[in-house]
Amino acid sequence: MRASITVTGGADPAVAWSRYENLDLWPTWSPQISEVIAASSRISSGLAGLVVGPLGIRVPFEVLAVDADVMGWSWRVRLGPVEATLDHVVRPAPGGCATELVIDAPALAVIGYRPVAALALRRLVRSEP
Repeated sequence: MRASITVTGGADPAVAWSRYENLDLWPTWSPQISEVIAASSRISSGLAGLVVGPLGIRVPFEVLAVDADVMGWSWRVRLGPVEATLDHVVRPAPGGCATELVIDAPALAVIGYRPVAALALRRLVRSEP
């Protein structure tokens, strides 16, 4: 199943993009992430690691592509047999920015993840830290 979520907020697009780029910042805007374990603290094509979630669940990931010029990136995550590809982009919008997430995963995973992702994205694009 493929689904998209678009959220707008008051953050400058460069601020929202920097929140994506810096893995150390992910727990500050994504409440389902407590830690990111990777060889680098910045997203880059080919970077692999683990996202640590609720109850210490570790979800392997690989960054597939990053294009800082268009403020877009994609990655693949896997939890057991369930694999998802997530494509992200940040764009200027009146009063701040918009971010779009396109999720490609099994239907139950998309349905379950959508509300959590929407909450995280609202926090990503908020004007305050």
